[in-house]
Amino acid sequence: MQKILQDLCHGRIPGWDSKFRMNSETDEMREKIRSERRYFASILSAKDFERFEKLDALHGEGHAIRYENTYINAFKLGALLMCAIFSDNTVQ
Repeated sequence: MQKILQDLCHGRIPGWDSKFRMNSETDEMREKIRSERRYFASILSAKDFERFEKLDALHGEGHAIRYENTYINAFKLGALLMCAIFSDNTVQ
């Protein structure tokens, strides 16, 4: 436990860093999204496609807010767990 806390303190474990891992599943998903975007770009008017892009941006902003809230709540939960562990005299 002490080593983990020291590593967190000195930045050897970056608790704030979330790396997005690319793999075949994410590559496939990104290609599907690109394909659908091209499809809608080809059938919608310029005005409608602009509106579609704004909707897509709103989805992205909503996702970012949910991600941030999840991260904050998980951090708080971790802190609560640490408090419980450190206040329990039976845990060695």
